[in-house]
Amino acid sequence: MSNHIDAHDPSGPSGHLPNFVGEGMISGGTHMDTVTRTSTSKPRPPVVEALLAEVAALDVAAVQERMLPAGCYTAPEFFAFEQAEVFSRSWICVGRIEQVAEPGDCLATEVAGEPVLVVRGEDGTIRALSAICQHRGEIIPCPEKGKAIRCPLHFWTYDLEGRLAGAPRMGDAEAVRRLRQTVRLPTLSLELWHGFIFVNLDPQAAPLAPSLAKLEPLWPGYEATGLKALPPAMSDTPLPWNWKVQVENFTDAYHPEYVHIGTHDFAPSVMAGDGVRFTEMKPGDNAIVRSVPMRTPDGGMMKDGWGLEAAFPAIATLPAEQRRRITFAMLPPSLNMMFAPGTVAYTLIRPTGVVATYAGSDRVTYGGWLLPQSTIDLPDFMERCKAVSQGGSKIWAQDVPINVGMQAAKSSRFLPDGIYGPLETTLQQFNVWLLEAYRRAMAG
Repeated sequence: MSNHIDAHDPSGPSGHLPNFVGEGMISGGTHMDTVTRTSTSKPRPPVVEALLAEVAALDVAAVQERMLPAGCYTAPEFFAFEQAEVFSRSWICVGRIEQVAEPGDCLATEVAGEPVLVVRGEDGTIRALSAICQHRGEIIPCPEKGKAIRCPLHFWTYDLEGRLAGAPRMGDAEAVRRLRQTVRLPTLSLELWHGFIFVNLDPQAAPLAPSLAKLEPLWPGYEATGLKALPPAMSDTPLPWNWKVQVENFTDAYHPEYVHIGTHDFAPSVMAGDGVRFTEMKPGDNAIVRSVPMRTPDGGMMKDGWGLEAAFPAIATLPAEQRRRITFAMLPPSLNMMFAPGTVAYTLIRPTGVVATYAGSDRVTYGGWLLPQSTIDLPDFMERCKAVSQGGSKIWAQDVPINVGMQAAKSSRFLPDGIYGPLETTLQQFNVWLLEAYRRAMAG
């Protein structure tokens, strides 16, 4: 796979498109052969080896019947394993093309704990570069617009393709010329998907877009209008729970009826003649998807949660089915999405510790919307954004104590193995995603 994708093709390759709505839950076999780590791998801490031994004893059928071991949520060593051996091989969403709209624009971020600079070059191409100076290892910040990438320690400079441009006091002109021929910031794998920027530290990673093919049928009605992003602000303090608790809360179709009384009643998982629909989960899928009906078409987020008088007007180019339903898509480990009649709302997730998860969205902070220009041009647009944020904040206020309690229960001696019901299919699918990811790591 190429190390960079031309920014002028925001959709990326789409792959083959399966049916969007399906009643199958998880396809493929119910047994996965035991795999072992290669002998050249760095030894893992005993607590990690013990947890992986528990995981290795499970198969696809087993993780649909019980939760993963609690230590996967509570052990700092296991989070370090996830960061080093799972996140580093995953496609991580770091932002949107609007954040690097012009040549010279730069976005500083992290991928699996590694500092990364996402820059748009003079040729219009967006690239992901390691932010580690190749002199002695200082972290390089984004440069001011129009200036070279510069290490703050000794002022080594790099161009927007990562090539060394200057190294003061490193010898005569010939010595610096030799350095410029050989030194550059490592270029990382990058893919653009409908304007979202994904980075992967694994140079051999399989392409992203085919693993998200089930979402492709959702996009045409939105993109027919032309969408612009209002990126979210990231939280300035970490959320005190494991990243898996965060995404499980998002994808759980069972809890809204009980946790979100008054804020989610308009979009129920259970409704006469209708209800939640799940999509099939196939090996290699990187999207876990469900949709729920709205009691009235063209609803959306308002100041009190989901409701009839949506703050963002419905997009006229959407098909009738999408104007009647809200689709929730989880792209672990870094992105959650909600396809609503008036917007595509999204949450960026950045785990930094076993119980330290940064997030950015209209629920946690502010922003995280894809909107047509006609909505942005409304004279009361800022008031509409405020209403959406108020509604999201009310839902979030209901979720916070639940997430705190779920995380705390992971340390209880009375924690059960778990029992899954018919409204928790996406949780079972996430367990399968985790099982596959952990087994790939164990295979080396």
